[in-house]
Amino acid sequence: RGLLQPGRLTEDYVSGRRAHYLPPLRVYLTVSVLYFVIAAAAPVAIGEVGGRQVRAGGVRVEVTGPTSIGVLSEEDRAELRARLDDSPRLFRPMLRAMLEDPAAFRSRVFVTMPRVLFGMLPIFAAIVSLFYRRRPFPTALVFAVHLHSFTFVVLTLSELAKFTNSVAVAAGAGILAMVSMLVYTLAASRRVYGGGWPLIAAKTAGIGVLYLVASIPAFAVILAWASI
Repeated sequence: RGLLQPGRLTEDYVSGRRAHYLPPLRVYLTVSVLYFVIAAAAPVAIGEVGGRQVRAGGVRVEVTGPTSIGVLSEEDRAELRARLDDSPRLFRPMLRAMLEDPAAFRSRVFVTMPRVLFGMLPIFAAIVSLFYRRRPFPTALVFAVHLHSFTFVVLTLSELAKFTNSVAVAAGAGILAMVSMLVYTLAASRRVYGGGWPLIAAKTAGIGVLYLVASIPAFAVILAWASI
């Protein structure tokens, strides 16, 4: 329950009030495993709009056109085959893997992604420390673990919404998840690190941009490993 209160678990943990809480790492592992299990089982196609099947879930790759891993239609396969030789050399192994066995490719992505995201935690904490230098790095690391744990909780609920097979419900849950993660991050940052809302918002934006840049090679590793 403490995880639902932005910044409370981090504040209590760094203050030494730990008796009633699970260790941060155990919280992270529990909710992340739950998320990836549900995300792997969530339906990719969730309904039809205008006679066309709407896809959600899985991993989307914008290389030669929008495709959804694991649910390639015959038209998608034909288009990929036609454009394979014209695609950048770097992406050809990934496209071949998608063509040969898209379900296995998606499965390998879900196996690799948790490990890479776990490895990104200290990188995120280091970026947070750049913006909040008055607090020690361990505080940033605990903050990163709790923030990512809440993110997994929200994303799990978003994945569960896809089981309704309703486009409106799935889309609404996705939007609500994005808004709640943003609000939670701002509120948690203010509680743990202090400061006015404009400064917190500016630092959060800066952290987000740097983390996004740092995540690009990480996701490249995920796709490259899944292509082997």
